[in-house]
Parts: sequence; structure tokens; C-alpha cells
Amino acid sequence: MTKPRAGQVYSKTLAELVKRPSALLLQYSPTVLKYVLGLLFLVNIRSWPLVWHYNVLIRPVYEIRFRWWAIWWRNIFSSKKQLQKVHEKFLRELCPVGEDPTRYTVSVKQWAGPDDCDFNFHLSNSSYPKQLDTARFRAALRICPTFYRAGGWVPLGATHFKFIREIPIFANYEMRMSMPAWDEKWCYVVTRYVTKGKGKSKKPHTNGSAAPEKPIPSGDHASFPQLHTPASPSGTSTPARESTPPSSNPAERIAALVGAEPDGATLHCIAISELCFKVGRITVPPAVVFGIEGFSAPPPPGSELAAAGVTRYSHAHPPPNFVKSLEIQAPDRPHGHARALQKFLKGGWRDVPEGERWWEDALGGEIEARRARNLEALMGVRVGMDGALSTYV
Repeated sequence: MTKPRAGQVYSKTLAELVKRPSALLLQYSPTVLKYVLGLLFLVNIRSWPLVWHYNVLIRPVYEIRFRWWAIWWRNIFSSKKQLQKVHEKFLRELCPVGEDPTRYTVSVKQWAGPDDCDFNFHLSNSSYPKQLDTARFRAALRICPTFYRAGGWVPLGATHFKFIREIPIFANYEMRMSMPAWDEKWCYVVTRYVTKGKGKSKKPHTNGSAAPEKPIPSGDHASFPQLHTPASPSGTSTPARESTPPSSNPAERIAALVGAEPDGATLHCIAISELCFKVGRITVPPAVVFGIEGFSAPPPPGSELAAAGVTRYSHAHPPPNFVKSLEIQAPDRPHGHARALQKFLKGGWRDVPEGERWWEDALGGEIEARRARNLEALMGVRVGMDGALSTYV
């Protein structure tokens, strides 16, 4: 019997070594593939069907409803009158009473999940408006809860984005929304996408931001704001405007509105949204909506509250416009609806004489001056965008 050659033995041994892992791979591949697909499915959970609708339309509303129902359960054995009183207090406390609308800030936290990122491993440009949809409705419920109860809604007219720096995959970021300006129809909402470094201040970002106002930069040599904004000192004084004319560059106009983040966060993107307020198909001026919700300038010098040391209105010391808003809603409270307020929003505000329009008094003075300056800068951005669009239409 002839002995096998060395080459034959080597080939046979090599074939067995290759065959063995292949068999093991075929044996366990269904299980491995199942876990890989399951993990991939869970990682992309925020992009499942109807998840966007849940996050935008359902979750923000039911977070408030659950708080409403919790109050009902805690007072289930109370009298009907007491329960109504508790619910009315809950609805009043939802309103941003005493806040300055030009400085009021709503912050929504998010993270750059794999489903929102592209092949460069950073947040895709298409994901910025996707997440803004969720944040915008949350902000609207914080800004005008009474308006929504009266059957109002807030349609979107346009959104302009300025991308500055990418957000890396798995990074936590915030969308900080403010309303620097409005006119008779449109409310302009500026959203800043920011991240906080590990070594940054842990100071929480609260509503009613008191970041100092920035003057509009002059010109041709003004650069875009630093990507890493230094923390700003607190203060109440308003810097004087520069005498030079505002820049025609839309990016520089945006820079004038944004300024520095109060906690030194890194700025990644700026979005400017044009929104309007409607009841049915009737447009309601933003100033009327803000007046109803309790937005107001501080107590005027010489008033009783100012003499008592009260520097801003609150639920304990409501402004006159919020008191008037409650008077309009009073007839409907026992019935659980807001028809009187809805009638006022649909056109009843026009019947108020010019000198007695309490919402204008609430948003006058320093707020009106700041709104006008901010509107000038924002209109420059809008005109620049519309001018570029008209080139291709």
C-alpha cells in the first residue's frame, strides 16, 4: 500500500480546516443574523412607521393630558367646585405669565441617533427639519397653551437654515427656540442647535433667558459668530446700537440676533421659521396671542408693584393683560369650553378701541423697541432668501 504524498496530506488537512468554520458559520448564521437584524431594528426605533406622528402630534399633548388626569385622580373625592378650581389653576400655570416674548426660550433635548446620521457619521442635513417639527410643537404648547384650547393652530410658512458645524453621531444636542420678532401676521422663531462640552458649566438652561442683547454688526468685515460661544455676564442694561447701518449679509443679520449662548455652548446650526396663528382660517395677530397668554413687560416705574420691589409680573402678581384675558374666559369656565375667547380671537379684538388695546400696552416700551430692531434684521434675511429664490422662478 502506497503512502499518501505530503502535498495530498496538506491539502486534505487544509480543506478540513476550511470546512469546519464554514459548517459552524452555516450552523449559527441564522441566530447571529437574527440578533443583528433585531439590534439594527431597535437602533432605528425613532424611524419606525408612525413614530414621527407620535412624537410630533401625540406625545406633547398627552404629556399635558396625563398631568390633567393626575390632578383629577388626586381630587377624585373632592367636590365638583373644588375640582374645577384646581383645574383652572393648572391651566393658568401653563401660561408664561410675566415673560418677555423676545427673550423667552424653550429648550428641547435630542441626540444624534444612527437613523438621523449620514455616511460621514454626523447629523444629516435632512434631520435638522425632522427634529425641528417635534421641537416646534412642544414650544408652541409652552408659548400659547390657552390659544390651543380656544381651537387655534400654528401653521408653518417657511424655514431657513444656516449650517455652521456638524453634530457628530451619538452626540447630545439642544434646540433652543426664541421669538425675537413678529409683525401683524408672522411670528419669527429662531432655533439654535447647540451642544455642551464635557468641561462646560452645568448651569441649567431655563426659560426666560436673560442673555444680553447684541447690537447689529456693521458690515462688510463682520464675521459670523464664534462656533464656540463664551459665557456671557448677566446684566439688565441694553447696549446702545451702533451708528453704522445694518449689514446686507443674511448670515451677519442672523449673527446679530443670536449672540452668545449664556452657558458657553457650541453653536452648530441656526433655523429661522415663519409661523402664524390661526383660528379656523382666520389669522390672529401674534401680539393678541401673546397678550392673552400673559407675556408682558415689567411693571412700569412708579406703579404699586414697582414701589413694592416687584421687578416682573408673575402668577402671584399677574399683569393687567392676563387679568383681562381671564375676564374674557370667565363666562365659559363652568361649561369647560372657550367659546368667548374663540369669538374674541376670531375678530372680537378689532372692536377694542385703539387707545384701549391692552395687549399693545403689555408689549410696549422696551419689548416693542427690541421687536422692531430684531424684525429689521430678520426681514433682511427674508428679503435675501426671497431674492435668491426669485432668480430661479
